[in-house]
Amino acid sequence: MKIDELTGMGRPLLGDNRIRGALKTKPEDFIVEEIPSDIPEDREGRYTIFSAVLKNWDTNRFVSYLSRRLGISKERIRYAGTKDKRGITKQFFSLDGQFDLSNIIIHDVSIDRVFRSNTQLDLGMLIGNRFIVGLGEGIDTGKVLDSLEKLEEIGGFPDYFGQQRFGSIRVNTHRVGELLVRGKYEDAVLLYLYDPAFDHDDFRINFHETGDARRALKEYPLHLNFERSLLGYIAEKGKIDGAFDVFPRNLRMLFIHAYQSYLFNRILAKRISTVGSLNEVLEGDTVVEVDNLFNKSGKEIVANSFNISQIRAQVAADRMRPVLKLFGYRTSFSDGIMGEIEREVLGDIRQDNFKITGHRDMWSSGDTRITSARAKDFRVTEDGNFAFSLGKGMYATVFLREIFDFD
Repeated sequence: MKIDELTGMGRPLLGDNRIRGALKTKPEDFIVEEIPSDIPEDREGRYTIFSAVLKNWDTNRFVSYLSRRLGISKERIRYAGTKDKRGITKQFFSLDGQFDLSNIIIHDVSIDRVFRSNTQLDLGMLIGNRFIVGLGEGIDTGKVLDSLEKLEEIGGFPDYFGQQRFGSIRVNTHRVGELLVRGKYEDAVLLYLYDPAFDHDDFRINFHETGDARRALKEYPLHLNFERSLLGYIAEKGKIDGAFDVFPRNLRMLFIHAYQSYLFNRILAKRISTVGSLNEVLEGDTVVEVDNLFNKSGKEIVANSFNISQIRAQVAADRMRPVLKLFGYRTSFSDGIMGEIEREVLGDIRQDNFKITGHRDMWSSGDTRITSARAKDFRVTEDGNFAFSLGKGMYATVFLREIFDFD
């Protein structure tokens, strides 16, 4: 099954006219630098803030490793954005407390700035990200620029959640989340440990067949520390319920958020195919002001017969964008066409399902996300790579798939 189908994304807008490319063949081919929100410095501040350049480090695994090195809880380490393992990333982190990082040496990690602040980082405290991406040799940059122009004429690219949201290798984080939302907690834990759609290793199959967590701890490789944490809980407690509590809350919530993201992708794909236009505004749509990088920057309003002409003009000028719903327990179904699409995609899932039974700290109230965006400051570098910036929470891979065919 292709990634588009696994993650709920619709067909690329340029279809068969995309350019062949190779994504992330080596770490230097995918460089990401966070554009942070303002973090005020304070020499007497409670928090230690640092930026780090990470090579082939998944954000959550780096946090787990750092917590062990510093001897502190993972809950005391915060960050503004999660990044995929494959590539080179420059990210900001905050530590609750005063720490001397001058003697911390970690393979493929460079800490290049440390200061104190009374501001603790949290997810979303970003303006955006800068990217430099290499997509293989022999790419005709003229064709790339022509394709970009066509994409701009369409109105940008659909703001889907990219593969990283669902798992880089085992694209199943949303399937674990769906089981949690459906109240099948134990099934969710077991799917995380063994998913027949992706897993062929004997150690995973052995645990699936025997349920012997103590044996599995001897067989699961040491680098699978998340899986081993779950197995340790099961071996110690003699039960599966509550096993995800060994993860920090932000990691537990990734499962729920991934499922919400999958539903969003399917709703957006269905909207585009039904409406036939990326940025068409319908009566009843909710829209929001956006900034230069297409981050939401104002209050959400509803389009009606009185204001829709003005709203359409604002969308055409890239000052506003429609938003779609990330369903949670506070989310209501829309009226009209969008309500029909939402009900079709959600099926028998209802809002209260996002109040995870017996696990209050995994409840999710829902949110909204814009339908489309544009890449800013796009340029071809001297060595033939592609540089551009995106707003926070947007995926370079989603933008690039509209121009390049990576299958």
